[in-house]
Amino acid sequence: MLRFNDPYTQVIFLGFVVFCLPGMHNAISGMGAYGIDAVKDANVVNDANTALSVIFAMSSLVAGGLFNLFGHRWLLFFGGLSYTLYISSYFAYGFIHSVPFIVIAAIVLGLGAGCLWCAQGAIMMGYPSEGDKGKYFGLFWAIFNTGAVLGGFIPMGIQWNDPGAKAMSNTVFIVFLSITVVGAFLSLLLLPASKVVRADGTPITKVKFSSAGAEARAILALFKDWRMLALFPMFFTSNWFYSYQLNLNGLNQAESVRTRSFDSATYWGAQVIASLLYARLLDNPNWTRRTRARYGYFVLIAFLIIVYGGGIAFQSTIGLGNGGFKNYDMVNTTSEWIKFWLLFFGYGASDALFQGYAYWIMGALTNDIHVVARYVGFYKFAQNIGAVLSGQVSNSPIGNNHKHPENAVGKGMGEILICIAFIALSLICAAPVVFKAIQETSEETVEEEKQEYALEEKA
Repeated sequence: MLRFNDPYTQVIFLGFVVFCLPGMHNAISGMGAYGIDAVKDANVVNDANTALSVIFAMSSLVAGGLFNLFGHRWLLFFGGLSYTLYISSYFAYGFIHSVPFIVIAAIVLGLGAGCLWCAQGAIMMGYPSEGDKGKYFGLFWAIFNTGAVLGGFIPMGIQWNDPGAKAMSNTVFIVFLSITVVGAFLSLLLLPASKVVRADGTPITKVKFSSAGAEARAILALFKDWRMLALFPMFFTSNWFYSYQLNLNGLNQAESVRTRSFDSATYWGAQVIASLLYARLLDNPNWTRRTRARYGYFVLIAFLIIVYGGGIAFQSTIGLGNGGFKNYDMVNTTSEWIKFWLLFFGYGASDALFQGYAYWIMGALTNDIHVVARYVGFYKFAQNIGAVLSGQVSNSPIGNNHKHPENAVGKGMGEILICIAFIALSLICAAPVVFKAIQETSEETVEEEKQEYALEEKA
């Protein structure tokens, strides 16, 4: 029976916390237009996402230091309540149509999400031993995305008999808000890292940084680390495609909440399956870690080629001369909708593989939870810089939107081609880390620990 202070138990518990918070957020965002009218209000969501991502990027950069100074529980609690506020702003929009409220809530969520995701990543990659990092990622990602899957079924079930609904009902919003409040308070039950002990009796933490100056220098040093610089394009791209993919769902099923909801559940459900399968490859005990890194890299490339090949084929049916966006319904136009559903499943799985590999690489570079916290903060910083720009591309003449029905690139290919270009660039830049920096072990040496202590004492 697992102990509550076992790392595995803590990551499971963390998974359920995030299940209730970003899981619900993803369920709504996966519908496109954040559950409101995808045709009339899509630009409101894109602008809010821009504000969110700018603040998210800034807060992520310092969140690693905050984690090392204050621990994870208060970061998770604050982050959890920020998700509640953000969802409530869209709920209120149905009554007062206040765009400023949504933007303010987006700013607060940017601050909270940076704290929450840095704490999450540090725990997920810092708690497991070297041979279990893929397993812990797969477990966490599966639980987290199960929240988005079940969350996707909530509006579908409540509004099934209203196939013409263009936005979520008040009842659905209240259900989501209630779940996020529960998740925020659950985070306070997690143990401090200092009380978590592995099965072999080794503690999670060895070095504790208590100086803001030491943390600031350590964070700035990441911008000189060639490994982080090489991985920056991958981190930058890791959420870039969300704007394109999720809006594609909203715009092609704009008048069917039940279909948007089911497709959202599908997208996140694909991540559950893909993360568990990919974790088995990345932790395969029959291969060395360097071999696993290379196999994981090539599997990721192959899968992305297949999925985005299908994406180009689908996108070519949308633009000029083809009647614009579709109006699918899973019941009334099943034969046409199923093709999009399969593509959307593939998009979800590709996201799990892409982000899973990025997390696994960070975990393979160090076993120190304090260092991992900074890596994750840097990852989220780069990720949200990409998200800022991708939302504006979606609003631009080359994006998929009703504001610009005649895209600058024939048949609306502009946005998906930019996604593909960034993905290709990121994988090329990551290659030196995959083939050179990943070693068979990253156990910290005595000398490295002395350097860490020296850094703390200089502060």
